[in-house]
Amino acid sequence: MKFGVCVGTDIEKMKLIKAAGYDYAEGHCQEIAKKDKAHLDAMKATGLPVVAANCFIGMRIMGEEKDETAINAYLAQLFENASYLSLKYLVFGSSGARHIPDGMSLEEGRGHIIDFLKNSVVPLAEKYNITIAVEPLRPEECNAVNTVADGVEIAKTVNSPFVKVLADVAHMYVQNEPVECLIEYKDWLVHAHTSNPAPDPSSGRKRIYPTENDEFRQADFIEALKAAGVEYCSIEAEVIDFENDIKNAMAVLEKMR
Repeated sequence: MKFGVCVGTDIEKMKLIKAAGYDYAEGHCQEIAKKDKAHLDAMKATGLPVVAANCFIGMRIMGEEKDETAINAYLAQLFENASYLSLKYLVFGSSGARHIPDGMSLEEGRGHIIDFLKNSVVPLAEKYNITIAVEPLRPEECNAVNTVADGVEIAKTVNSPFVKVLADVAHMYVQNEPVECLIEYKDWLVHAHTSNPAPDPSSGRKRIYPTENDEFRQADFIEALKAAGVEYCSIEAEVIDFENDIKNAMAVLEKMR
């Protein structure tokens, strides 16, 4: 198992996680699409691979606000820059982009998501050899794709080897999804996000970096991922003190490689 951290396009954070022993960085799609080659070269110069990027798209992909011309222009730039960085995975969570508007059924909304992936995304994914990982999100963030099973259903319907699924422990935890389902869906999973999804409620935080004192059993999630054949897992969590957070989390994750 290889571990990374979601750091956007922050070069200094990339240097810090490399020094802390992480294997790769996870970037931010919308930031990557905007960066010039000089910044992308500086990211490469850290010597730390950027394996994945999340926050796939910030524009609406359904409803009256959809602007197909703007979407296609953005995607073209994103894939070009992602390829330049040699990314393997682009994570399609994007709650706002895929939110199903009032008056539209779940079936119709998911149909728009499937059409978007098939017609706008898959041709670029094939061209650049980059896999899309559909990320299920908790219901309060997204009303379209909430469980790992939902993500698999979308990927199956798109029916492309370039559309797979991501599992995020925080979203699974909120919905009481058993980690055993990861093994059931092993043929569809390619990437994961981890965190401590059960911090002290008084902290006001939804998910934080893992520590050795957590009540949440991080090993249950990681072992299920390994059994499912998932090679990459990134920390995606709220930062308290970044340098200490990554150090404490590595102390936990290093034992689980």
